[in-house]
Amino acid sequence: MPLPVLDRFHMSSGKSIEPEDVRIPKARGLVQILQSEVLPFVNLLKVTRQAGGRELVEVEVRPEVPTHPVNDIRFLERIEIAFDPEDQLQPRAFALRSDFPRVPHTYLVAEGKPLELCLFDAPYSEQRLRWTAAKYVRQLHFWLSKTATGTLHQADQQVELFLPGSPSHIILPNRLFESVRPSGPQLLELDVRPRNAPPGYTLIARRRDAESRNETNPTHIALVVDALPQTQGGLTHHPETLFQLQTFLESMEIDLLDILQHGIKNWLIKQSGDPTVTILVILRIPVRRSDQGTSELVEVRAFHIVGSAQELGRTLGCLDTVDGVIGAIVGETAADCRYQDVAVYPLNPVRDLTRQYAQIFSGTPGLPDPHILTIGAGALGSQVILNLARGGYGKWTVVDYDVLLPHNLVRHALPGAYVGAEKAGALAHFVSDLYEDGPTIDSLRADVLARPVADKLREKLDAADVSVDFSAAVAVARWLALDAPGDSRRISVFLNPDGTDLVVMAEGQARSMRLDQIEAQYYRAAIKQQDLTGHLLVKGERLRYGRTCRDVTSTLSQNSVSLHSGIAGQALKDRIASPEPCLAIWRTSENQSVWYHSVELTKPVEIHCGDWLISADEGVLRKLRDLRQRALLNETGGVLLGYPDHLHRMLYVVDALRSPPDSHEWPTSYVRGCDGLREAVDDIASRTAGVVGYMGEWHSHPEGASCELSSADLEFLTWLTDNMWLDGMPGLMAIVCEDGEVSWHTAPLPDSELPDDR
Repeated sequence: MPLPVLDRFHMSSGKSIEPEDVRIPKARGLVQILQSEVLPFVNLLKVTRQAGGRELVEVEVRPEVPTHPVNDIRFLERIEIAFDPEDQLQPRAFALRSDFPRVPHTYLVAEGKPLELCLFDAPYSEQRLRWTAAKYVRQLHFWLSKTATGTLHQADQQVELFLPGSPSHIILPNRLFESVRPSGPQLLELDVRPRNAPPGYTLIARRRDAESRNETNPTHIALVVDALPQTQGGLTHHPETLFQLQTFLESMEIDLLDILQHGIKNWLIKQSGDPTVTILVILRIPVRRSDQGTSELVEVRAFHIVGSAQELGRTLGCLDTVDGVIGAIVGETAADCRYQDVAVYPLNPVRDLTRQYAQIFSGTPGLPDPHILTIGAGALGSQVILNLARGGYGKWTVVDYDVLLPHNLVRHALPGAYVGAEKAGALAHFVSDLYEDGPTIDSLRADVLARPVADKLREKLDAADVSVDFSAAVAVARWLALDAPGDSRRISVFLNPDGTDLVVMAEGQARSMRLDQIEAQYYRAAIKQQDLTGHLLVKGERLRYGRTCRDVTSTLSQNSVSLHSGIAGQALKDRIASPEPCLAIWRTSENQSVWYHSVELTKPVEIHCGDWLISADEGVLRKLRDLRQRALLNETGGVLLGYPDHLHRMLYVVDALRSPPDSHEWPTSYVRGCDGLREAVDDIASRTAGVVGYMGEWHSHPEGASCELSSADLEFLTWLTDNMWLDGMPGLMAIVCEDGEVSWHTAPLPDSELPDDR
């Protein structure tokens, strides 16, 4: 049964054409499948071609409608489908019935025009790859059938916005989105960013107080209006004038004219505000899924009213100017009829970014908020800090002594505008500009190795929860572990020499295992783990960027730094969240796959021996005990591997080698051989970039014997010291005895002196 003429919209004028004369491929495909009658729920009625080549296919659809539909969908619905001759716009479906219900998933159209149905949620650039006429018609039938039963908008879908969006954005302070906010007109200074693709522009509210604004820039005042809860699916056309906006808001029991009159008088008379400002109406609408439901979101929309506040006040009849002085009109005021023609432009409001919203957008709301001090703002450090700061994680203090040079830009987070600036201050400035709610980062230009420790640096370290070394300098990591004031937890994050591998060393929260002790176990992993072969070898080229002997840098791509900075950021968060110490390595293969290796740490052991502090761990001691046990009933021995720290008078024992094959082992004596020993020590030095080498000797005592030095041991220790003192090292000896006891011995160096006070 055809629809009555008065119950239908008429689309724009066009010429009726025969189905076989359809030119647009998609329209022709639709006509052909409808003529084939393979889809029994839709009939072809007519085809029209408009000026410009657009073709309209009118169809009659028979959706599945229950006896008592939730929405007013009829058993027969006439739909007009419009096809773009350039195929840049998706085929658009219009409901030709003038009383077609305003339901979810319909597009906003101009008043007096047919309602457009939103059939797909994917952009047309994606739809076009899979578009077929049959699929389109089936979706149209599905849309009408589901709308009839009220099930098109699923319960797990977010409530549909009440008002349409706008191609023009305005970025506003968060306070204008909140229910609790300052009262009265809110002054905004807006920058206009035009966009090349029409229509649209972006307005940005500056993050500064009114007192510091640039007076040459236009200013606006925002009047925030709170509406009563509304059910999803609202306007059928854009308010284009103040009259239309007023009429729309009257349906929500809002008198916009009264709000504007009071706001303008408040601004110009009470606050003596600038009369040239323009007015933004910020509308906050609680939106619910159904009339009986509760509000699920507060939708915020903005409308820019054309003209100055003074001009609008005159038009609304609340202001007048006498001898150049603006005054309020007392008593009842009436708006001039001209207000009906005042233009209104809708804007799409966007919250400015805060740290809280950065966490939400990152999928990590409610993260802990540690105060992190970082040493080093180079390639890796700058990118890790920026990555974590973008997600709203942490409060930061950046310490660095260097400046940004042109070659740094290859792999640094900062842009070229900061060349010549101090890295720490520039990075802090860059990160601080991320959020509306102010800086969460400060900086200090300081050389952490300078003595004595600067008061400012000491204050920063005392205030930090975690101190992170990004410098990739052993001296800095050692200073942080042994000398830095404060009790913050220490973490070291660095790349291997070629930038292919990432290393993270983290102390536990109680600092029962220091960073320098983890460093020693890191070198043992490089020695023992076959998967770490080549980890510390230098393969890349060294390049000179300046004229002094120290102006050299390693070749390292941004790809590698970027890859590992992402991993390092998450690793840093995970390690801070865990109370345990950690040593982890990420290795990158030639095909850019990343392999993760976690190194098991063992309890550190420190022994004061003469002027030196010997640092070992249970892993070394366990190996010594195991080698003794295997050799029983004979004595055995070998060499100790490690490295010294002369500044701190420490000897780090990393590993021990078993007895060479040409050694002589007897129940009560031992003579170490040397077959293959030099090659083994050289290989270990190569695997650790020359750090780990020969440190001394170890041997076992038989069952029943003590760990005290025998006369032969004393004689050998004297010989050992005589051979090592030229390198500034004492003779170091370990004796492994019954029940796993290990004793450590050194002899004083000739004319040795304690180092200067550090």
